[in-house]
Amino acid sequence: MKQMNLSLLLSSAILGVSIIIGCLIIQNHQGQNKYSSDHSLKSLMTLKETAEYLNLSEFQVRTIISSEENALNNNGSFTGKLFPMIRIGKDIYISTNGLNDWLNQATTQRTQY
Repeated sequence: MKQMNLSLLLSSAILGVSIIIGCLIIQNHQGQNKYSSDHSLKSLMTLKETAEYLNLSEFQVRTIISSEENALNNNGSFTGKLFPMIRIGKDIYISTNGLNDWLNQATTQRTQY
């Protein structure tokens, strides 16, 4: 009988530790995804935040902006949605909602830069 109680106690302890470790792993995983959900709360992102959000370099984001500005200046018009940015002084800010709309259209049309 003591052998069974010891086995029951040991298996209960292992189960308890497993549950705690599982909860810690889930909590850590949710913490890693926190950054992407933070962007959805912001109306505007900096160039650096936008690059991280798109998983691009800041140079690549600037290239997209320059390409669209050049096309607009050379042709006088631009087909499709323009990259949703505003300039305040020398700083560039990107609309989060506009970026998601732009991204949907750019991927649908397979836009190349």
